Amino acid sequence: MPIYNQIGKTYNTTRKADPRITQMILQQLKLEPSATILDIGAGTGNYSYELSDKGYHVIALEPSEIMRTQGRQHRNLTWKEGAAEQIPLEDASVDGIICTLASHHFHDLSLSFQEMRRVLKENGKIVIFTLDPRLCEDECWLFDYFGPVLKDAYRIHPPVKELSQLLAEQIERTVTMVPYPLPHDLVDQFFFTGWRTPERYLDRDFQQGTSPLAKGDEVNRCLEHLQNDLENGNWHENYQYVMNLEEYDCGHFFLVV
Repeated sequence: MPIYNQIGKTYNTTRKADPRITQMILQQLKLEPSATILDIGAGTGNYSYELSDKGYHVIALEPSEIMRTQGRQHRNLTWKEGAAEQIPLEDASVDGIICTLASHHFHDLSLSFQEMRRVLKENGKIVIFTLDPRLCEDECWLFDYFGPVLKDAYRIHPPVKELSQLLAEQIERTVTMVPYPLPHDLVDQFFFTGWRTPERYLDRDFQQGTSPLAKGDEVNRCLEHLQNDLENGNWHENYQYVMNLEEYDCGHFFLVV
């Protein structure tokens, strides 16, 4: 949570709900608009708001006060302080649960998944949007510049097979993985969304809206390396081919229960 108390001050500048991700969430949830949906790790509520605006009753759960303070408001949206490991809701009280790029911040995944099961109704759905950076290590140019940062992320991002297995064990259901290659023009600008616009990583607003870049000297060395190669032409010489791609597999996926 401390990292989001830091970056939360400017979070909404670059982090906005992308309609394609919203649509994927709804497609996997398969719930009627009257349903109650819990958004765990809601941040400033960008996706909570979009679902609320479509008629769903959304509970946005977020531990960071700074993020909640900036949270979007809607008549169908209720904000709650709390974390995944201790969800402040009654048993079997929600029809669906979503978690968008937040599960890697859970302190205890097993306990978090147990809590999801507790508050979810018997036939409810869970949709988790997350990533495993190992899935693109051999192909993504970002590892050539941000390798130390991304490999450090292995500590908080379990391998997809381990994460899926743990979720299946705790929820006691089959888990489906739905890969999600990233379009080049996502408006929700999380870390990997700059795969076709390398200059984005040098933008201060972008840096302050993504947790991998909200760190110290190691990140600065990575940024200096990228800036130098953009200026001397090395980046374009080596990676010009990505400019012709519409989407790129950066290891992101939906886990659906």
